[in-house]
Amino acid sequence: MSVNINRSLANTAGLLTSDVWTGFQWFEALQSATCWFEQHVDAINALNVFPVPDGDTGTNMWLTLAGALEQVEPDSSCAVVADRMRYWATMRGRGNSGIILSQVLRGFAIGLTNHEHMGAGEFVGAMQQATKMAYKAVIQPVEGTMLTVVREASDASQGVFSNGRATLEAVLHGAFQGARDSVARTPMLLKVLSDAGVVDAGGQGVMLFLEGLLRYARGEVPKASTAKQVTFEFADVHGPDAFGYCTNFVLHGVDMPYEEIRSTLAVMGQSVVIVGDAELIKAHLHLLRPGDALNYAGQFGSLSEIEITNMDLQREAVHVSAGHVSDTQQQLAHTDGRVPEMVANVGVVAVVSGNGFDAMFRSLYVGSLLEGGQSMNPSTAELLEAIERLPQSSVVVLPNNRNIILAAQQAARMSTKQVEVLPSKTIPQGIAAMVGFSFEADLADNIQRMSAAMSDVCTAEITTAVRDATINGLVVTTGQIIGLLDSTLIAVSDDLFVVLDTLLDHMDLTEREVVALYYGQSSSPADADVLSQYIRARFPDLSTVEMHEGGQLLYDYILSAE
Repeated sequence: MSVNINRSLANTAGLLTSDVWTGFQWFEALQSATCWFEQHVDAINALNVFPVPDGDTGTNMWLTLAGALEQVEPDSSCAVVADRMRYWATMRGRGNSGIILSQVLRGFAIGLTNHEHMGAGEFVGAMQQATKMAYKAVIQPVEGTMLTVVREASDASQGVFSNGRATLEAVLHGAFQGARDSVARTPMLLKVLSDAGVVDAGGQGVMLFLEGLLRYARGEVPKASTAKQVTFEFADVHGPDAFGYCTNFVLHGVDMPYEEIRSTLAVMGQSVVIVGDAELIKAHLHLLRPGDALNYAGQFGSLSEIEITNMDLQREAVHVSAGHVSDTQQQLAHTDGRVPEMVANVGVVAVVSGNGFDAMFRSLYVGSLLEGGQSMNPSTAELLEAIERLPQSSVVVLPNNRNIILAAQQAARMSTKQVEVLPSKTIPQGIAAMVGFSFEADLADNIQRMSAAMSDVCTAEITTAVRDATINGLVVTTGQIIGLLDSTLIAVSDDLFVVLDTLLDHMDLTEREVVALYYGQSSSPADADVLSQYIRARFPDLSTVEMHEGGQLLYDYILSAE
């Protein structure tokens, strides 16, 4: 699917600015703001606090906006447009910044409830609700982040409105100005930003979104960009249960019995994901006779965006072209030729990056794998689909990245199953958790077992700095080798072994038994073997030093110790 949000921007060149917007204008304003945001994605990504090559705040926020708008249909009512945007932003939210932004849009929907039109007062009320929802999205809110920027933008718009009979453009300008001033102050509130010499990336994104709305109010329409496209491959969204026909469609109607339709479609196939409301329903399901689902749904309204894919043929083509063996062959290889007879009581979804890590999690019988990680955060909808396609009614989700945890938690809340998110922040933590997993145990017991196994793991990462920075008193120059221990920058040097030594010393290996070294796409097995031999020589009391192909992007080496 390619994201294309420019469906009606070409028609806005003759826009008549108004002090009160209809739903159609609100929709166009959202489009305009998203296009404006898109032009600054790379600049936002560059504001990453750590000089590591995985800044993706701008990408995640843009994908959330663009992915939502791809699904939203215009309407004359601001309330309807805001609610549709709220729903699809929730489904398309990626990364922590994207999830928080989706909650900002949820706040707009709450504030615009029952409002056909939006004037200055309605916008100010929507901003107040956006602030409340943004803060609710984070368990421990931190000031100096995008939360602060949303709140201070809201306060600024309220200040303009309270000073007299303000126009919609005036309160939008107040919100933008408040956001701009707030962004400039973020380094004063967060030392890590001050040390790095940057402002908060998420806050900058909020400011640019508000600026895009303001520009629309002034009649300034940004040029549509076709530079960025988001593509989801077949193998990324379908697991080993992908059989028959993958059937997708959108159902449009009036006062449709959403719950009835959802429950009826749910029993027709597998991997069923049905989302929407009484006017718009998006359906995805796997079944042998797609006509059954289409004929049933067609009774309630009109169908669009119908896509039917023969998954048997497509999966075979994917595996052949990639040189992969079949899922059955993989299962046989994992069991010395015996197909496993035992099916776990609890299903597991894991997010991984790299062919080596993918194979490891498959060997540990993870039921549903999603490609993702640094700079590749899966959306809430993709996580939800991965959960729903498992046969078990109880599911554990392993995000394996701190920037995926919020999206995983949001997907868990939306699922009809009993879902627990085990907040693994690194892939080695996820591996340890799976080692502690029990086929016979229930959800509560497995969470306890997996949490205990994960708690003993520390993770080190080695990569190359992509910009100059000063972090934790360390002066970093672009191109230097840097080392992070559990996401904290602790080492920098032009010499790989200086960085490695610093990491090893901080990992307290005298108290550990096993070290695993995972090499990435840019590293060779021979180079990784030199490092593993070096670790063995330095710490001869370690019982095991393992070397594995992780295949991860961006990070040359990942080490774990337990």
